[in-house]
Amino acid sequence: MEWVELWDGRRWPGRVRDGVPEFGFGMAPPGLSTRRQLRDRGLCRGGQEPFARLVWKRDRRFAWLYVDAHAKPKRTATDAQLTAVGKALAARKLCAECGPVDHFVRTTDQLCGDCHEAGVTPPGDEAATWRVLHEWQSDTDASDDVAPAVDRAAEAAARAAAQTRHTEQATDDATRDEQLARWHPDDHAEHGSGDDDHTGADRFGAMEAGAA
Repeated sequence: MEWVELWDGRRWPGRVRDGVPEFGFGMAPPGLSTRRQLRDRGLCRGGQEPFARLVWKRDRRFAWLYVDAHAKPKRTATDAQLTAVGKALAARKLCAECGPVDHFVRTTDQLCGDCHEAGVTPPGDEAATWRVLHEWQSDTDASDDVAPAVDRAAEAAARAAAQTRHTEQATDDATRDEQLARWHPDDHAEHGSGDDDHTGADRFGAMEAGAA
């Protein structure tokens, strides 16, 4: 144990390890709290770095301690923001083929698990996700809080569609390359058989000339 100098000039019994003050369980000075304690009081750390560690169970467990005076009130979401988040999550549970489902759909093709297993090809520009997003956009144009969330959801859907098109193009290219690789050996075989026929004809002609 040693005397540790605190942020406000006080001295408190503890120890310093690697330049960070440490206090045993139940021995931390007033004015320091863990993140859970701050959250219970409606506060957050406010971007500050931890000031000390709270250790217990023979130093096998620890928690960071933050200065209460530097903490800030927690931000709470507005009703419009919560509504926007709910709609964005609902869009993640919208299959492009069969509509709303009870789980998140695949981001690559906007299909649920059953449709993907059935080999369904997702519709292109007429996907249900796009229709729902456009409907939400038209319903929330007057709300400055909801519109950005809808825009982000639309951008995510656009990225997923672009990724799907890129994957399909790569698959088509690979299939074409595989077909070309199969065709070239066949071409060589055909040319080889033609050369053999030509050589056989030459030999037949030479035999006739000798007989003459």
